[in-house]
Amino acid sequence: MARFWPLLLVGWIGALVALKATAPDWSEVVSDGEFTFLPPDAPSRVSERVFQQAWGHPLASSVAIVVRRESHEGGLTQEDKEFIDEVLKPRLEEIVEEFVRKVLQHPKRGRAEQRASRERQQAEEGEQAESSAEPPAPFEPHVRTFSDKSIGRLLISDDNKATLVIVELTTDFMDARNARLIERIEQLTSPDGELHRQRLVPPGLHLDISGSATVGRDMIRAAKESADATELWTILLVIALLVLIYRSPLLAIIPLLTVFIAVETALAVLAHLAAFGIVELFRGIQIYTTVLSYGAGVDYCLFLISRYKEELDEGADASRAVANALAKVGAALTASAGTVICGIGMMSFAEFGKFRQAGHAISLGLFFVLLAALFFAPAVLRLAGRWAFWPYVTSERLARTAGWISAASPIGRLLDRDIAQVFWERASDIVRRKPATVLGVSVALMLPFALIAAIFFHHLSYGLLSELPQDFASVQGAQAVQKHFPAGMAGEITILLKHPELDFSSKEGTELVRRLSDELMNRRADLRLADVRSIARPLGSKTEHQEKAAEDTDSRRRRAAHLIAERIRRKRIADYYVATNEPLKGHVTRVDIVLQDDPFSRDSIRQFEQVVETVRGLLPPEIQVYAIGPTADIRDLKTVTDRDQIRIDTLVLIVVFLILVVLLRKVAVSLYLILSVFFSYMATLGVTFFVFWAMDPSGFAGLDWKVPMFLFTILIAVGEDYNIFLMTRIDEEQRRHGVVEGIIVALRKTGSIISSCGIIMAGTFSSLIAGSLRGMDQLGFALAFGVLLDTFVVRPILVPAYLVLLHSGRLGFLGRFLGAHRPEEASVSESVEA
Repeated sequence: MARFWPLLLVGWIGALVALKATAPDWSEVVSDGEFTFLPPDAPSRVSERVFQQAWGHPLASSVAIVVRRESHEGGLTQEDKEFIDEVLKPRLEEIVEEFVRKVLQHPKRGRAEQRASRERQQAEEGEQAESSAEPPAPFEPHVRTFSDKSIGRLLISDDNKATLVIVELTTDFMDARNARLIERIEQLTSPDGELHRQRLVPPGLHLDISGSATVGRDMIRAAKESADATELWTILLVIALLVLIYRSPLLAIIPLLTVFIAVETALAVLAHLAAFGIVELFRGIQIYTTVLSYGAGVDYCLFLISRYKEELDEGADASRAVANALAKVGAALTASAGTVICGIGMMSFAEFGKFRQAGHAISLGLFFVLLAALFFAPAVLRLAGRWAFWPYVTSERLARTAGWISAASPIGRLLDRDIAQVFWERASDIVRRKPATVLGVSVALMLPFALIAAIFFHHLSYGLLSELPQDFASVQGAQAVQKHFPAGMAGEITILLKHPELDFSSKEGTELVRRLSDELMNRRADLRLADVRSIARPLGSKTEHQEKAAEDTDSRRRRAAHLIAERIRRKRIADYYVATNEPLKGHVTRVDIVLQDDPFSRDSIRQFEQVVETVRGLLPPEIQVYAIGPTADIRDLKTVTDRDQIRIDTLVLIVVFLILVVLLRKVAVSLYLILSVFFSYMATLGVTFFVFWAMDPSGFAGLDWKVPMFLFTILIAVGEDYNIFLMTRIDEEQRRHGVVEGIIVALRKTGSIISSCGIIMAGTFSSLIAGSLRGMDQLGFALAFGVLLDTFVVRPILVPAYLVLLHSGRLGFLGRFLGAHRPEEASVSESVEA
């Protein structure tokens, strides 16, 4: 480093320029969605493939335009309906036709999406290998209104004040291409849009936009906004904290430049790896990679700079100071970073794709950060020399309070006293004199929140809408739908019944479905069902009213015309409810179930499982039952992530524990370090539950489902990262000052630097709050609070206080089993000190 630092600077910058110049665009190598990252054998994924085989196209995502009239007592008027059929529907069909022609037929899809499409196609071909049927005709998007011959009557609310206009799509609900279509529809229907400007909308009629594709568009938009805001605020917060803590502009720029080079290099490498199919990436992974890399990277640079300053203070020149600093902290930095990388890398063993991809990407980002801290930051320090601490560079020995603040000012006099160091000296004295008291008080204060976390650990939110801000179009549209339709309309449960020999369009098959539908409606109160629709009850509860109206018709001619129209309608209904694609034609039917409650609510999974078990119990065992819908996806998401939580938590604890044992060679002490950080995690989770519940007691649906996993993995790894720095310094000081005094001296010497790093790390994590996704807000708060709790409670109190109790003999005979120094070891240490 001392001799070849110019080559390293040029090498890093040249490599970054080359990688960025050749890297594919980030949007081309990332995948969208939540449920698409479920494993292929998840029941909802299997059910989706059955639907694809049965009807020749996937279950459609949609854009829903909610047309409502709130003021008129009779609801929608004839003028409103004419506007929908003669103006709105034709305009929407033009937009859809343009979307198909310009986007779907001439797609510019990203490589990740193309790869995912190929994998889905291969899975479908594998399941259809025995079939020689011709491929189905392509499924085209189309517009459905209340005049639709098959399901039109379902699109009008019971109070006649609202109707839905459905634009059915062939793309996934989180396909990024949908954004162009949805934005065009918004330009048409918004209050200042084309229809209103042309005064084609009847006065008093409201148009809102909702639907699964709109939710997906808003999720992608919010993720992009969060990524941009988080990256900006991460940099601003790091600069501000570095300047405030160290009061030197160059000292703030050096770590920031180092981490910037490392992060940009890592992201470029990830883009190349994803383009070649070596790794997979989800949209938003750059947020996690950037935030963690900035937090950890700045910490590593500060530890290096701290040692570099010590070497300069002892009289070394810049070249020798860089060499000595790197020699003294290089191994500790590598061990510390290795612990974090290995801990977070355990996420690579997850079933859920997002967790697995996060394990790959974040670990790679941290690896490049470590390389930059070891091979780029020292080169920059060598280039800057003593000017790294400008504006105070004239003295042979650098002052601790070097900076822009006048030493004669009151603030300068306070800084000269080194308030932080005074604080840590007093804190260490209290730990030495009353270790049991401070340990007991700390545990007592944290315990209630740890219990809250244990009680509400599974009180999580899996809803997509709950993550989005209230002013987003999809959220407002969903609220408009729920005013006039059952809450379950936001996500129906589609039950698929499959029998290899029974034709569900036959009389026998229809009768079986009718009995099932009637029995479900008889249990609607217990199952909390709003409606059941099937080939036997195509309009659900509205079927009975329609049949009664037909019976009341007096005119034979009108009745004959009605029967002809009814036959045509029933043919369309049969194609909708019974499979049309060989070899499953006729052998699969769908039953659509609408719940009374929100399908994204906390109880929706329990209701869903109760409905599915009831259906299975009412049918012969030879009929296979599948389920599709948001609640089915959420159920699988919960099942998979619950398994991942257990697997990843166990792996992280084992790996970090083994690393500690190898580094410290003290099994019992290593176990205590793991338990202390785990206790800190539980307390942090409890505080997060409490804070977000207190902010909105009535609307709090639980923490976002990603928070416990990411919080656990990151806090355990980062917490032990700081513990390694403390324990290595304790081991060093115990050889000089004795087993007990060495703990106190190490706490004094590491207090300022580790607390500074903790503050910077917490500030970096808090930048996640700048985004618009509620889950990011919760994770940002939890990580920031957890790091501060670990920095100012676990490391300076729980760990040193326990070690003082252990090595001072206050634990009695248990000390021998918990790793206390033997008397002869203590006497040797004391004699060395003397």
